[in-house]
Amino acid sequence: MQWEKLERSYEALETLLRSLRPADRFNLILFNSQTQAYQARPVGADSAGVQHALDFTRASKLRGGTNLQAALEAGLQQCERQPGSNAYLVLISDGGATRGPIQNGHIAAWYASVRKNLPEDERPRTYIFSVGDDANVPLLRMLARNDGVLEQVLSTEPMEFKLNAFLSKIGSSPVGQLRMEAAADAGAERVYALQDTAYPGSVAGWVGRYPLPRKDVKFTVRGERDGAPVEISKSADLPARSFEHPQLPRLWARARVDALLEKIEREGEDEATIDEIIRLAREYKFVTPYTSFLAVPRALLRPRVIRPGDPVLRVKTNGTFESVVALFPFGLVQGLRYLPDEDVWETRFYAPDDMQDGTYTVRLILRDTAGRIYREAKTFVIASKPPVIQIKLDRKRFRPGEALKLRVAASSSTRTLVARLEGAVPVELHWDASAGANTGELIVPQQAIPGVYKLTVTGEDIAHNIGSQGVDVEIVP
Repeated sequence: MQWEKLERSYEALETLLRSLRPADRFNLILFNSQTQAYQARPVGADSAGVQHALDFTRASKLRGGTNLQAALEAGLQQCERQPGSNAYLVLISDGGATRGPIQNGHIAAWYASVRKNLPEDERPRTYIFSVGDDANVPLLRMLARNDGVLEQVLSTEPMEFKLNAFLSKIGSSPVGQLRMEAAADAGAERVYALQDTAYPGSVAGWVGRYPLPRKDVKFTVRGERDGAPVEISKSADLPARSFEHPQLPRLWARARVDALLEKIEREGEDEATIDEIIRLAREYKFVTPYTSFLAVPRALLRPRVIRPGDPVLRVKTNGTFESVVALFPFGLVQGLRYLPDEDVWETRFYAPDDMQDGTYTVRLILRDTAGRIYREAKTFVIASKPPVIQIKLDRKRFRPGEALKLRVAASSSTRTLVARLEGAVPVELHWDASAGANTGELIVPQQAIPGVYKLTVTGEDIAHNIGSQGVDVEIVP
């Protein structure tokens, strides 16, 4: 960040630090491509300590990119080994990650997992003050759902009001696990919260749809406040038609699109999701990353996850284009060839072997039959690391004809898992949520000769990287 965004960030930091009490403890972590901590561990927030921290910030140099995951990891480490400290992790940033992991869904899932693995009394609440018009709000919103709050200030807004509102929430607990449920016979579907967090005394709202009118439908709001359950119920009619709130259909469509966009951030693009976003945006007249007030074509990039080397990139478009050119982030410019039998544009490109794993952007230049030029940016993921596989067996001695029950842990990107034992039919393993592992049964051959055999499980991930693990098992008479 620089200029106005940087100045506003420093102003927010100074206001935050000067609002601390002498009895509070704090630490400060500056981050770019690396992290730099003010102190090894949190220190007292007396006036001298706060001033030294601000001097430390002013003396730092602007350099490199932004490794947001490293910064979050350093922040979480400050909370370890300090049980009962009532810790808060406050992030002041635009959320633009350019180094290390940069895919929103990956960073958010990693942060939630690492934070959850901390002992409960060491988990910090996550407070985020987002600065700038180009802030990565989808990622910051997902991070703030870890028992925290997100506040964004735009360049056109005065900062004082939003900053004071943000600071007033630090130290207060939102109502946890807040949700609204309708009676089953109401048939309510796709109900979305209109706020990510709600504090005692504030207003919480939800929007959803129902297929048929109903009388006297019971609605229940549940949550947790200061460790105690909260439950509020009320009945209301669901009319066939009402003109009191004409904005509700559009409000629901906007909430639905926001949920679909977040799904894309976590899981990547798919055609059905994009089509629904475009349909709702056009019907209710609002702008999304996939629509504008100008009707323009779009492209769908495949595959999104590849290995370094010589991969294939495919682009799906509608039938109005006569050429597609890809501009890769490492300087390559490549024209795509149209395959009429598959109705896709395709090219092979060499991804340098030294490209680090992460998300990269490829720019597409598309020309239609009327000579109009369209530009789109798509992302792809370089994934070079093979799946990590861990076999878990209750025992390692079996008799011929017995079922060898397998429980296997594997990297989250793993697509297929196959278990093999000499003389036995290979078995594909599948995820079992109740067991918390990939499971399956491999039958020891009746004709197996007693001895030691190698049981091997091989996994392939979505980038076609292959990993395996083997363990010795003994066949006894």
